[in-house]
Amino acid sequence: MTASTAQLLQSFSAPAFTVAGQARTELTRDAVLVQIDEDIDGLKRLVASFIAIGPRPGQAAEQINWLDGQVLDFGSELRVGMGPSTSRTDLFIGKVSALELQMEQGRAPEVTCLAEDRLMDLRMTRRFKTYEQVSDADLVQQIASQHGLRAQADVDGPSYASVQQWNQSDLAFLRERARRLGADVWVADDTLHLSARAQRQGRRVTLIQGSSLVQVRLSADLAHQRSAVSVGGFDEGLAEAVDEEAGASDVAAEAQGQTHGVAVLTRAFGERASHRVREVPLKGEAGRAWAKAALLARARRFVKATGVAEGNTELNVGTQLRLERVTPMFEGDGYYVTRVKHQFDLTHGYRTHFEAERPWIGQA
Repeated sequence: MTASTAQLLQSFSAPAFTVAGQARTELTRDAVLVQIDEDIDGLKRLVASFIAIGPRPGQAAEQINWLDGQVLDFGSELRVGMGPSTSRTDLFIGKVSALELQMEQGRAPEVTCLAEDRLMDLRMTRRFKTYEQVSDADLVQQIASQHGLRAQADVDGPSYASVQQWNQSDLAFLRERARRLGADVWVADDTLHLSARAQRQGRRVTLIQGSSLVQVRLSADLAHQRSAVSVGGFDEGLAEAVDEEAGASDVAAEAQGQTHGVAVLTRAFGERASHRVREVPLKGEAGRAWAKAALLARARRFVKATGVAEGNTELNVGTQLRLERVTPMFEGDGYYVTRVKHQFDLTHGYRTHFEAERPWIGQA
């Protein structure tokens, strides 16, 4: 089977549903909309709508289906697979958290099921807690163990004498720690992940305009670029100020020798520095890590791609994306997928909506 044939089969394949370990082909039959949404902050979300009117086995009269708790029920484990029937990929594994009924004149009633993955447990657990003598990798280990998860932390960062979780959910707290290090959060196969982009081993996918790439909007925007980011604090142990800065050299490592946003900003408008005041590091090591992460977060958003591709189960958050036939400024490698929505509907079949970013532009 050629790659183009496989892609075509994916685009026209309907999702497969498994509830509490049992395949439910009747859900596939009645599905009118399925959306699986995820971004770099974690918490994969499912929205699935089904035609809700029809006869039941052994009954002649039509009734409203899917609301009796026999198939869809609160807390039920729900798996959704996409792709060709011979090689489906489970893109969502989670639990049902909401059921909706929509009724409108001239249309068949629809029941919508909403579900979230295992990070829902972290989202719904709020704490006041102090952690002592820990790194961010240690924090991930402790939080994961409290929810019956394994942990995988692929981040470099300082250790802290104490870290406070102040009336935050475990998920909000973990996301805050991840942003300070420029890392991603997600859960897969009962493992909680915190990973820097360089360590996240995403698949490589190529999208070609006019073929697998249905539509795309590309932009190179200097509005939020900065030539340097500094962070200040005070080290009580050394009795001296903490003043750390990240600059163009920190961005160049990710720019693959190309023209990055910091260079374009400096050439077009001159130096534009930023000083962060919301975080106060107590050690120089923490200040350096935070300043670098803040600058890279800006630099990585220099070039943005928002598009729609033919359904592709390999296109996920963390995928390393290559775009072709989109002009020299924007085409090539280096795109990192930051958000994905796998969508099936009765109009377009299976398509994958995505957002991606990279820190550099090509030469015209």
